[in-house]
Amino acid sequence: MSDQSEIEQITGVWGRLTGWLAEYAPASYASLLPPADAGTVAAAEARLMHVLDFGFPPELKALWQVCGGVRKVDVPGNEDGELWAGRFLPGGIFLAPEASLWQRLRFGPGEDDPWQGADFVSFLDAEEPSGAGEFGMYASWSTDPTLRGVGEWSTMTGPDLSPPAWPSVAAYLEAVCELLQSGAGPLLETADRQQPVLSLGCLVWMDPEDGLEGPWRPVHP
Repeated sequence: MSDQSEIEQITGVWGRLTGWLAEYAPASYASLLPPADAGTVAAAEARLMHVLDFGFPPELKALWQVCGGVRKVDVPGNEDGELWAGRFLPGGIFLAPEASLWQRLRFGPGEDDPWQGADFVSFLDAEEPSGAGEFGMYASWSTDPTLRGVGEWSTMTGPDLSPPAWPSVAAYLEAVCELLQSGAGPLLETADRQQPVLSLGCLVWMDPEDGLEGPWRPVHP
């Protein structure tokens, strides 16, 4: 697939996802930031290139052209603060350009690089919109086919990258949309028992057996 085809695919599937959020999860939809400023993306990529000599995946740059990340929004009725409207993807919080660099650049390049020279940036962070959490998902445009795509990163037991689970960010988002719209698809087998539920206008991914304080209902009963 050409770069242009991947860019068209990523913007198309993001439009499907955000259209679904607007209809069914308005609080999550309200968390979306406007497009990132081109200068902001360019500055973050220049920093990445300067330190590690690789840039952002083209589809990730295309995605930032339509959404620059997520922000904290008030959720009426969320008295205990358990809900985070911007955590509407099963892998975590969609990171802004600068935040996506945090994990990859935190240790620095060279022989002491625990990521072993892997060409990736954080795409999602399961905990922190700053990108400073302990696990999430990466996006890679690596020339190494064993790493290129989307997989999981973790610093919980030491820096670790899984093999790619999806060939691209677009493929991952396509699987999310398929599960939201039809209740089926490949994400059912890879979401670690997490299922999409709606609570106070937020899309949340959880194991239904864990429970969630406050009213919630499964997307697909």
